[in-house]
Amino acid sequence: MRLVDVEIGRYDWSALRCGCGKSAEHLADDLRRLAAAQSREEACALGIENHAMIQSFPQEPAAPVAVLMAALSGDLTPGARVVCLDLLLRLVDTDDEDSAEACQAVARQGIWGLYLDHPDLVVYAYLVLRAFETDHERLRACRDSGLITLREPAPS
Repeated sequence: MRLVDVEIGRYDWSALRCGCGKSAEHLADDLRRLAAAQSREEACALGIENHAMIQSFPQEPAAPVAVLMAALSGDLTPGARVVCLDLLLRLVDTDDEDSAEACQAVARQGIWGLYLDHPDLVVYAYLVLRAFETDHERLRACRDSGLITLREPAPS
């Protein structure tokens, strides 16, 4: 069993509201499909951002962020990883300060995984880290050490 499946199982998705106006029960399966996506196109086609957010405001933020962090700790294709990081960035760096803080608190629990992201995708992880890393010296030191090398991501 994958960590993402364990994390999904921790929530009563039928009790959570979804951005589409229904219960978030279907979101659990969508997040599983995102973690299994073989390409960026397949991952994007799920349209999870339209369910996890309404006009850039997260809905029930802790559950999707925890699942995304669990998914990112696993073996994702580069396309699925980009979509996960992009959605995570939208959730942790939103105009709704309360939602952003709640999402950041959850994401912070898995912060080390973002520092170890795939070399071609580290720019996405860096943007996420910049949104909520409280130890700015650590982020700067990793960037300056060469551990985080910022370059344009490869086109998908």
